[in-house]
Amino acid sequence: MTAQKIRDEFTKFFVKHSHTPLPSSSLVPDNDPTVLLTTAGMQQFKPYFLGEKDPVKELKTKRVTTIQKCFRTSDIEQVGDPSHLTFFEMLGNFSFGDYWKTEAIDLAWEFLTQKLHLPASRLWATVFSGHGTIPRDRVAERAWAKHLPKSRIVAHGRSDNFWGPPGTTGSCGPSSEIHWQLVEQPQGKPGGDNPEFVELWNLVFTEYFQDERGRLSELPKRNIDTGLGLERLAMVVEQKNHVFETDIYQPLIRQLRQLESFGRTSQLDLDRRRERIVADHLRGAVFLLADGVRFSNKDQGYILRRIVRRAADQFLQPEFSLDPLVTILIIHHQRYPELKRQAASIQQQLADELELYRRVLNLDVASLVKKLRKSKPRAQSEVEVLAGPSHANLSADEAFTLYATHGLSLDRLQRLGYIFDQPMVERKIAAHQEISRAGATKKFGGHGLGHGPETSGLSQDQIWQVTRLHTATHLLHAALRQALGTQVRQNGSDITPERLRFDFTFDRKLTDEEKLRVENLVNEKVKADLPVKWEVIPYQQAIDQGALAFFKEKYGDQVKVYTINDFSKELCNGPHVEHTNQVGKFKITAEQSIGRGLRRIKAEVQSP
Repeated sequence: MTAQKIRDEFTKFFVKHSHTPLPSSSLVPDNDPTVLLTTAGMQQFKPYFLGEKDPVKELKTKRVTTIQKCFRTSDIEQVGDPSHLTFFEMLGNFSFGDYWKTEAIDLAWEFLTQKLHLPASRLWATVFSGHGTIPRDRVAERAWAKHLPKSRIVAHGRSDNFWGPPGTTGSCGPSSEIHWQLVEQPQGKPGGDNPEFVELWNLVFTEYFQDERGRLSELPKRNIDTGLGLERLAMVVEQKNHVFETDIYQPLIRQLRQLESFGRTSQLDLDRRRERIVADHLRGAVFLLADGVRFSNKDQGYILRRIVRRAADQFLQPEFSLDPLVTILIIHHQRYPELKRQAASIQQQLADELELYRRVLNLDVASLVKKLRKSKPRAQSEVEVLAGPSHANLSADEAFTLYATHGLSLDRLQRLGYIFDQPMVERKIAAHQEISRAGATKKFGGHGLGHGPETSGLSQDQIWQVTRLHTATHLLHAALRQALGTQVRQNGSDITPERLRFDFTFDRKLTDEEKLRVENLVNEKVKADLPVKWEVIPYQQAIDQGALAFFKEKYGDQVKVYTINDFSKELCNGPHVEHTNQVGKFKITAEQSIGRGLRRIKAEVQSP
């Protein structure tokens, strides 16, 4: 069954069950200043979920179904592996105060097993196990018991099977996920990052409202919000190993391989990665252009420019055209007539951007650096006097200016032989991007109600995972300083739902005993279930009390300080858990050098 057939069958199935089919909304949300791009099927229906609009009056129905174009920016640099995507299609069915959990589960089961004929023996379900005053989801559990044996109904806590609230207050509720078993005899169960399973469908049951104090009350109307990723579903239906082997991407990849300008290296794995980057990024770019996004250095235009230039970097020859690839994309996405209508415009805009990028690549970087140093004294890097010839050493400010003003990627600068403190430059880029976003609304990704840049473009389950990992970075920092000495200072961090990355100052490799000691210190504090408290106080008072501060220029007169008992005190805007046992078991997965006097730790946490 092709991806187009899956789309058709999904729509027909829910129309048969009294759902009104509605078109995908634009990737640029209408009348929603809180987000840059559409990241979920529910986004266009937020007014109905919040009770601001009457679905019967506005839509003439309480049941709708869509195939929504979505774009998430949180893992652009991860695209190239077999699983990460920026652009994807989300199949969804929605109920505004109409049917409830049992019917939603029955509909999902019927579609997967009777319409798509997926073997029931490979399907699992997860339900909410309860948390605090929120009871276990017995209704969903009983509904699944009609379809699955008890051994394949798995209960998880709030981090895995509870959606919301979006922010500190709002609607929320338990969720139930349908997982596909990838191996014949799994050793574990679905949930977390178990590679033996892949999540197919998330059924969200919004039934509560959470107030500012964290108290829950029942909503006057209970809603259903589901999301079924087309790319993952196609992988399962077509019996492929990963999404890029499906008929969604293969026509484009086959055409790409025929282009002499794309070329081949001596490394097959590298070439496959290059193919996946072009396939994902060009698909996303074509849809962004069709929805009116234009190349620029801010907001949606910045995302468009970033993915097109990253795709262009995969071609081995400097002169190439994307027209044959765009043509293939349009042919295989006939469901979206806007692509065909705007084909000429899309191709022209891509050609213009590529020409502009070629000029960037032809820049005399050495001359640009000289001009920078003439215009003002060279900014002193925090990592002063790097190895190598002095003309090849760039301060963080210089590398950032070449990136932000002239469009030279950090990868490109490194290929040209320039040396700079990459973590410091990346922090400057992140700060620059944050400023260029629309004020304090934190507009990148998500439902527009997340906690900040770390949680942009994520589901509420993923936001909870990031929250746990964020608190883990505070525990890790304190543990490193206790184990190695107070000369250890944070030098940057990055958090995804899968792991944390923590950079710090230290002049040598950690021994196995030191890593184990750090791990044990963190896990001791997790097990102790210490309270995580915060307060807003004057900046100088926080420093006088011993709070650790970073990037001083970004702090105002009043700062937020997070304290974990007498173990950790840091200036931070969150998000964080309320008690350390919510973090889960901490595990260091890697430790390495990233420059002179700089180390990097990668770690993950298990569900508590």
